Amino acid sequence: MNQYSILQHPTLGLEAVKNGWSWPAFLFTWIWAFVKRLYVIGWIALLAVMLLSSIPSPEVWLVGNLIISIAMGAKGNELRVKRLRDLGYEEVATVGARTPDAALAAHLASGGGENPIPPEGIVR
Repeated sequence: MNQYSILQHPTLGLEAVKNGWSWPAFLFTWIWAFVKRLYVIGWIALLAVMLLSSIPSPEVWLVGNLIISIAMGAKGNELRVKRLRDLGYEEVATVGARTPDAALAAHLASGGGENPIPPEGIVR
């Protein structure tokens, strides 16, 4: 079971972000960053990968890509929480669950605040 931070925005709804390591961020680095709307991080990772691909040494390419992947896996979810906070989300709970949807359901089942779901619904 994973721990998820539940973040709430007054008009945009709820988000559940897993705490700790992110396998999708590790495996898909810049693609994951763009999907999660971490555009600056995505461009930095993409440009770093492109720069590494221009180096003729396969060892440098492999080690460089591994470093980028490990950094994204270790810090990706933290960067996502930071972005959401910058957008006005507030952390309202930490929930243990297997999936983000289960974390949101557990949060809502526990009372989830005064007005947990805006008219637009839950945002993931």
